[in-house]
Amino acid sequence: MSAPVLVTGGAGLLGSTLLTTAPAGSPVHATWRRSPVAGATAHRVELSDPAAVRDLMGRVRPGLVVHTAYGKHDGERDIAAASRSVAAATAAVGADLVHLSSDVVFDGEYAPYAETDAPAPISQYGRWKHTAEREVLRLVPEAAVVRTSLILAPLRPDPTTAWIVDAIQAGRGVDLFVDQLRCPIAVEDLAGQLWELAGLPTSDRAPASGISSDPKRSAATPSACCWPGSWGCPLTGFAPGTAVRAPAPLSRDREICA
Repeated sequence: MSAPVLVTGGAGLLGSTLLTTAPAGSPVHATWRRSPVAGATAHRVELSDPAAVRDLMGRVRPGLVVHTAYGKHDGERDIAAASRSVAAATAAVGADLVHLSSDVVFDGEYAPYAETDAPAPISQYGRWKHTAEREVLRLVPEAAVVRTSLILAPLRPDPTTAWIVDAIQAGRGVDLFVDQLRCPIAVEDLAGQLWELAGLPTSDRAPASGISSDPKRSAATPSACCWPGSWGCPLTGFAPGTAVRAPAPLSRDREICA
């Protein structure tokens, strides 16, 4: 790679890891909204604003865009609209696009899931991620859509782990689901896979074909109990629960094929 690379969500867990593991030889740029970015030329931009993203792409002229930014509080803005703006601007400058999606696009009833399986999200978050996938592939048909599972880091908690740690340390109990199966992946491994994918010829990157995970699935409860334990959370703060009795729909078995 020699043309500039643009990573959206450069302050996030995956985005920041991509910046520190970027291959040599390409100028690296990153976007941010609330938290400043280190390790790249940073650009503060609202990704849901098509004009702002188009202007940024025109100035950076990336050869590759890796879209990792997302948010759960306003899915229309931070997932659907942001992905649409990024994809449209990427197409306008003729750059390659790697788009990060999630295993939540599956309903959890027919695992293990392969890259050719049709999405059937049952949660609102899953529906937003599926909408983003469709928009990306409509605007950039040759984009690589990577569906990954839980992303973990040894020295920095992912957003879900951070929420669990904060709740336990504040004395609030956390119910974890014994019937929800996932395939977690270390953030460094995922970043490496993405850079490897980006280096492939476009013809070898099948749309919606990237499924990144550790092939060993695990139940949410033991994983969540062990991981926050690294930050001093007592096991007494956890209680077993079941996804089928959750107040909002949750997919249970999201095992994905390696």
